[in-house]
This record gives sequence, C-alpha cells and structure tokens, in this order.
Amino acid sequence: MATLLCVDDHPQALAIRKMLLETKGYTVLTADDGPSGIHLVREHTVDAVVLDYKMPGMDGAQVAEVLRREHPAIAIVLLTGVALEVPETLLRMVDTYVRKGESAEVLLSAIEQVLSYRTRRPSSGTRQSTDKRDQHTG
Repeated sequence: MATLLCVDDHPQALAIRKMLLETKGYTVLTADDGPSGIHLVREHTVDAVVLDYKMPGMDGAQVAEVLRREHPAIAIVLLTGVALEVPETLLRMVDTYVRKGESAEVLLSAIEQVLSYRTRRPSSGTRQSTDKRDQHTG
C-alpha cells in the first residue's frame, strides 16, 4: 500500500486523518508545518501528500511549489476550507482538492484517484485540469 504524508497545523485534525488512513492500509507520516513536511518527503519515499492550504509560516501553496520542483511525480491532494480563495496557480500545482468538512469517503476517493492516475502516467509534472476541478466540489 502507498505511503502518504499529511501536512496540517491542527494536531487534532492530523491525528484523525492519520487514524482514518491507517485503517485503510496506508502508511502515514505526519507533519505539523510545511518545512517539516518537505523534510519528510526528502527523507522518505512518499506516494502522495494530503496538504492543508492555510497554515502559518509556509502555506500549502509554498509547500506545493517546492514539492513540484523537487518531486514532480508525487501526488498532491490539497485540503481547503476556502476553495473559492485558492489561487489558480496553486490549483495547477496540485492533482485535486477536497474541501475540509467533506466526508471521509470523499478524501479517500480523491487519494485513490490521484494515486491511480499517477501510477498510470509518466512523471511529466503536468496534470489535466478536469482531474482537480470536476471532482470533489461538493
């Protein structure tokens, strides 16, 4: 099964997400800020990152930019409570996004889809716009 990294500055949300994903068979690493998440990706083989958008210091956009540059094949699922405020440049860097508050099934489906998509194509660093905009918009 895949190794996932969850990056979120809310410890309780991070713990719940880790428990949910581990019960589905994923190996889950966690980071409570962007720099720690980037460090973990550099030190471990990570298949996908579940990334909070709004974080103090280094936000999700800055983390996604580093990940795309250093690890273009990694799948990124952005978590946001403010989908309408997410810049278009960030949406082009991530594979999909899920609104916070969506059901666990929506998050799990998004992760499964990006992992499946990433394993079927070369790591060109480009994503189809329909993958992130047509899914998970509630």
